[in-house]
Amino acid sequence: MFFIGILGIEDRRKTVKVIQNSVCKACNRLSSYELIKENTVFHLFFIPIFKWNKRYYLVSRCCNSIFQIPIEIGEEIENSKRQTIQDDDLEDVHINSSEVCINCGLNIEKSFQYCPRCGSRLK
Repeated sequence: MFFIGILGIEDRRKTVKVIQNSVCKACNRLSSYELIKENTVFHLFFIPIFKWNKRYYLVSRCCNSIFQIPIEIGEEIENSKRQTIQDDDLEDVHINSSEVCINCGLNIEKSFQYCPRCGSRLK
């Protein structure tokens, strides 16, 4: 965030939608994605004047992997014109190297066979 008196420039992030019943590209589990819209904003007294550099991301709820999608597809999903996502549309930004315990939700290294918190089998 950058401020000059009453003017400022910052990146704003907003969760737009949750897409249910999708298969995660990173871990191949049935999960859901959060559609995140991010853009850079020039504001005056915290009132946005200009917006640019729009980006859309999908965050997988099962393993917290992050994928960037094209702006056109992100706008279609945001406006409910598109319901499904193809793996070819996803560009890997961050694939989580940990696994999430199905029982308690703890992030665990992929090499673990059992959850250290609840003891449930991971594989």
